[in-house]
Amino acid sequence: MTTSVPVPALDRDLIARLRFDVIASRWTIDTLSALLSADTLAALMRDSRLPALVELAGVADPAATLTRFFILGQPERASALAGALPTLGAQGLETLGLAAVIDEAEAASGLVMPRACAKPTSTSAPTRERAEAGEDGEASSREAPTLPTMRDPDEEAPESEVEHDPWMRALFDLRPHAAALPGGDHDWWVTSDLGEAQTGRPLADDHVLGIGGATLTLLEMTVRDRVDSALDLGCGCGIQALYLATHADRVVATDLSARACALTQFNAALNETVIDVREGSLFEPVAGEAFDLIVSNPPFVITPDSVRGTAGLLEYRDGGMDRDNLIRAVLREAPAYLAPGGTLQMLANWEIPASRNPDTQWSWRVDGWLEGLPVDAWVVQRDVLDPARYVDMWIRDSGGQLMARADYDRAFTSWLVDFRRAGTGAIGMGFVALRRLDEAEAASGGVRAYDLSLDGHAPRGRDVAWALASLRAPELWDTALTRASDVREERHYVPGSPDPELLILHQGGGLGRSVPVSSAVSAVVGASDGELTVGQIASAVAMLTSVEVEDVRAEVEAPLRDLIRWGFLTY
Repeated sequence: MTTSVPVPALDRDLIARLRFDVIASRWTIDTLSALLSADTLAALMRDSRLPALVELAGVADPAATLTRFFILGQPERASALAGALPTLGAQGLETLGLAAVIDEAEAASGLVMPRACAKPTSTSAPTRERAEAGEDGEASSREAPTLPTMRDPDEEAPESEVEHDPWMRALFDLRPHAAALPGGDHDWWVTSDLGEAQTGRPLADDHVLGIGGATLTLLEMTVRDRVDSALDLGCGCGIQALYLATHADRVVATDLSARACALTQFNAALNETVIDVREGSLFEPVAGEAFDLIVSNPPFVITPDSVRGTAGLLEYRDGGMDRDNLIRAVLREAPAYLAPGGTLQMLANWEIPASRNPDTQWSWRVDGWLEGLPVDAWVVQRDVLDPARYVDMWIRDSGGQLMARADYDRAFTSWLVDFRRAGTGAIGMGFVALRRLDEAEAASGGVRAYDLSLDGHAPRGRDVAWALASLRAPELWDTALTRASDVREERHYVPGSPDPELLILHQGGGLGRSVPVSSAVSAVVGASDGELTVGQIASAVAMLTSVEVEDVRAEVEAPLRDLIRWGFLTY
């Protein structure tokens, strides 16, 4: 494994200068959207940087310089960086530990795309139109990008150039991030370790991830109600904590990784946010405390000791526990750290024994973990992988594309053998949302709901809040339900038949699900306008169809509770 560079210096004066400069350079998500096409931005999210290098070749705007340097991993002259960050300067960037001076040979090997050597001339944000037209609207006469002035690596550079305008490379990934939240819009800048696409090297054991797909999923599904206290368990680069600070009066962030804690502290300072960062395993740093909201994207990857011994322990994904017991530990311990009514939201995976059907019996293991806890729980398995696919995914995640074939085969085989010995037939991947019960609720026991996949839209915070609340819905038969305004029904008929063969309810908003239902369920949903109770509607359906009321109730009860949880019906 590679060795990590030292963490950035927590020099608040220099960090304040960096913040001032990135704001002045208008280096934001909006600016990136102006600099790069939508397809290129999408490619960048997939860690494909070459399209962006092509589009930014020859662009001398400060935001373009910072993007090439920090996001795309391209060397830049100190003068160009000083132009983009005039208050901090290239020297300040180096003092912070975010960049290092390199020689001509290293710069030559790191430059992927040719580009113009023009120095920044403006601090204003460019647009795609301005990149193609002059100030007067006429077509620009800018020539095609040319190669930077580079000598033969074996030829010594003039001393004056080396001293006064050396090449520099980024030591960290730094990029803008934007969020539209209930309390307002936010522009942040987030520091993390450089990835393999930028360095061409395997990840270090203590690698700290930036904002990936899983992170964005958790950010989107977190309930954003105002709370007194919140905990980011396994904070990584600290992005979850930054979000929490917008609606929590007190935020604590913990991580087993000292490096992750340092980067969270740096990002908190860079974004002028107060976060209490503590190093330690799981809940150990917050012993005796309780929170209104806990979020976690924990290091849950199921990794055998044989693989750890060969490839090392990647802290960002591997908590060092046996099998899937880290998730078990979080779920079993969490209620003690939740205030009554408090919620836990976390991403997770779990093993499914080969003896059980991964589509119908996947929740067996998780249900055992939750048994006896004073919580209501909503658990969703969004995907299921066979062991071979799971192993391949995580080997590639840790640099499989850079591994020698023999090393890949060795790790893959060892990992797969471990799953076979454990009797694992599949691995479920999804999320868990818990609500801590108060004393009165706990006396009657918790309510748990399990959903296999959620086609349609990924759950947002309000969807999760509603799903948890719905587990405590009033007595169904005495409740007047209201159909969501965006629910529509699709009917399929056999030609010539007066009765539909298939009925499907669609919801445009919410989870955007499409759900097949029976005619009785359809009738109840259709009549649910907030006036009549479900019991009254069921009685009417029984009378119209000449079916016993008890039979109608038995047919519609479970589907209606599901439709309530998914937002088709409200009360």
